[in-house]
Amino acid sequence: MTVKNVEQLLKPHSIAVIGASNQPNRPGNAVMRNLLQGQFDGPIMPVTPHYKSVNGVLAYRSIEELPIVPDLAIICTRATRVPAIILQLGRKGTRNAIVIAAGLDNLFTAQGTNLQEQMLAIAKEWGVRILGPDSLGIIIPELGLNASYAHINALPGKIAVVSQSSAVCVTLLDWARRRRIGFSQFISLGEGMDIDFDEILDYLGRDAKTSAILLYIDAIHDGRAFMSAARAASFNKPILVIKAGIYSESSALTSRLPAEKIGNDAVYDAAFRRAGMLRVGDLRELLAAVETLANGKPIYSEQLVIIANGNGPSAMAVDALLQRGGRLASLDEKVVQQLKPLIHSGGRATNPINVLGDASPETYQQVLQVLLQSNSVDNILIMQAPSALTPGEVYADAVINTYKNYAGRKPNIFANWMGEDAAQNARLRFADASIASFRTPEGAVGAFMHMVQYRRNQKLLSETPDSISDKVPYQPQQAQAIIARALVEERNQLTSAESIALLNDYGINTFTEIESAPATATHSQRKGAHPLRIQVQIDPVFGPVILLGEAASHWSVRRNAVVALPPLNMALARYMVIQALAEGKIRERELYVPLDMPALCLLLTQISQIVIDHPSLRNLLINPVLVAGDEIRVLDVNVEISAGKNAYPLAIRPYPKELEEPFTLRNQRQVLLRPIRPEDELNLQAFDNSQSKEDRYKRYFAELPQFSHEQLARLTQIDYAREMAFIAVAHNNQRQEEILGVVRVQIDPDNTQAEFAMAVRSELKGIGLGARLLQKMIDYCRLQGTRTLMGCTMLENSGMANLARKLGFTVKFNRDDGLIDMKLDLLP
Repeated sequence: MTVKNVEQLLKPHSIAVIGASNQPNRPGNAVMRNLLQGQFDGPIMPVTPHYKSVNGVLAYRSIEELPIVPDLAIICTRATRVPAIILQLGRKGTRNAIVIAAGLDNLFTAQGTNLQEQMLAIAKEWGVRILGPDSLGIIIPELGLNASYAHINALPGKIAVVSQSSAVCVTLLDWARRRRIGFSQFISLGEGMDIDFDEILDYLGRDAKTSAILLYIDAIHDGRAFMSAARAASFNKPILVIKAGIYSESSALTSRLPAEKIGNDAVYDAAFRRAGMLRVGDLRELLAAVETLANGKPIYSEQLVIIANGNGPSAMAVDALLQRGGRLASLDEKVVQQLKPLIHSGGRATNPINVLGDASPETYQQVLQVLLQSNSVDNILIMQAPSALTPGEVYADAVINTYKNYAGRKPNIFANWMGEDAAQNARLRFADASIASFRTPEGAVGAFMHMVQYRRNQKLLSETPDSISDKVPYQPQQAQAIIARALVEERNQLTSAESIALLNDYGINTFTEIESAPATATHSQRKGAHPLRIQVQIDPVFGPVILLGEAASHWSVRRNAVVALPPLNMALARYMVIQALAEGKIRERELYVPLDMPALCLLLTQISQIVIDHPSLRNLLINPVLVAGDEIRVLDVNVEISAGKNAYPLAIRPYPKELEEPFTLRNQRQVLLRPIRPEDELNLQAFDNSQSKEDRYKRYFAELPQFSHEQLARLTQIDYAREMAFIAVAHNNQRQEEILGVVRVQIDPDNTQAEFAMAVRSELKGIGLGARLLQKMIDYCRLQGTRTLMGCTMLENSGMANLARKLGFTVKFNRDDGLIDMKLDLLP
């Protein structure tokens, strides 16, 4: 995670084009032409021994002759020259390069060295960061920078595009230009051998000019880095992703990775959901999503009002909406009564509203005004089939002017002007007015449902999980002893007895050896038990994953299972079960005992904990597990293991239980210092409510209202890979756990600087709690290799300043700003 390097790549002050050319069919010519036609105000330096000038710009024969060190070099030469050029750039001092050439991994030196490996090794030695190979380049419209060989430039806008496919890049550019849709960044990763999605996402997640991110993915190289960056960015702005290669035959075409490293598409699906991203199915949906992101705004409800000038268009829109799980809004009776006088006989004043084929632009205007003034409508789809009475653009102007001139709360609005030539001018008017418009009812509804699904994904991300009872057996040391014994004996598979014992150590019920398994199975199925299959297997990209489905003789991941990435809590496990039921991977059958959701979710979290505790686990197959209400019994289990050196890390860092630490306060009260968990939301809310008004003011620098659920979820559902919050917990007189103090840090992606904030219950100051919490965070940041820990507080908070000084911070009073700055250097 190197945001500083990426920023220099995307905000260069000088550019060298290596292999610049005057031949019009060469990338070196297209790159020079695009750079010069833009408004980039820094030096553009062509490097070529073949011409004295390129496109009228003085050329340099070699990199050594360049008068200044370029921030960015665009390498347009053939692939065989790239490693040597990277070496020359490194010696010159250039730190960023875009490599246009492809196929370096298939080329070798006379000594047998792979050119791609050679290029990367030289780049690492000299500190040169590489975008590519096989990159189209970058376009940053705000800077007037078109450092690409694309056939067309991008308009300025607020969507960032990051793609591994150059073909998809140019297709999007061509389409967006006609639709007058602009972009904040247009980045072609190419093969992403050095700079990859994770670093770009870290940068774009913090970029104020970017409000939404669009990804085109062939393959992910580092699952954990990708997930960490994607989860952080998706909390701030929507991320849409299209991934090619659903099937093994097509994934082999799009990815240059060997087949065994590409990963399963169903696992990619699960990873995208877990990161809060929205996956679209194909290029048509992708283009519709771009239209929505460019012109839409966040939705706050999932109900849609439809206005059309015919029953046919209305029916098509309603069919598309219901097929995708959407909902029609019910109009208030008062609104219906206001609409009736505006619509001729034969029309409809209820949703979907039919203004009839002879409706005038004024009718559209009046109907829209009623809906806007009602303040009860959140999403409107306005449709118009071509009319012989008035051109389509006149209707469009009526809608646009009504919407733009309305001064109150504005709902989301989508337009579907049907037809081609008759609707073209209207669509351009909508584009100029930043209103999303679509050619078909299905396209418009699909775009709306993209926003709905994104909203659902975000809500699932912030759902508060139930706590798991402390009474559930949990004996990881005994389970580890079983695995360790098998590894010592050089076995890669546990015996049946060992596998059963391992599950029992986590409180999972199994049939004992003296029970007759077939007879028991028959008896349980007569009682209506669901025979399910739960499996843990290793994905080469995202590590261990958990599969859930029905037991079947012929079983495949895509056809029979839903997939989830551990760690799972009760909320995530519940979503996994709901998904399995919705997709028919688990079916509720007559005469079967209904599934007990909490019991099945608990089983999935127990399986997840086994995965977390034992990195040597390679495969765990429970097939079948019989589920009858809250009675769950494992009938057969198979466990495969391997030595730790072959372990795949989890894509999402689990709760770091090893950081838990007991501590005794000066008043002899026993507390536990531990990382915060999603289950702590209610306790954190109680802690915040317990703070005095003065302490809250000192903590937040203002009088803030109480935190919402969404804010509390963000504070408790943290990514342990890039942030940390420690809480001090103890039991109160009712033997319920309560939070006594909190300290948290935000670490920048470069891990150079972390900023801390701390709060302790108002009545518990002066007994050593604050000092111990802050010292624990200092120790943690030092262990992570963070260079500097910083914080600030108000001038009135002298107690915090004194505590920081005692712990080694440099404390400075900034009276002009009314703040106290605290800084601690953690590394020598």
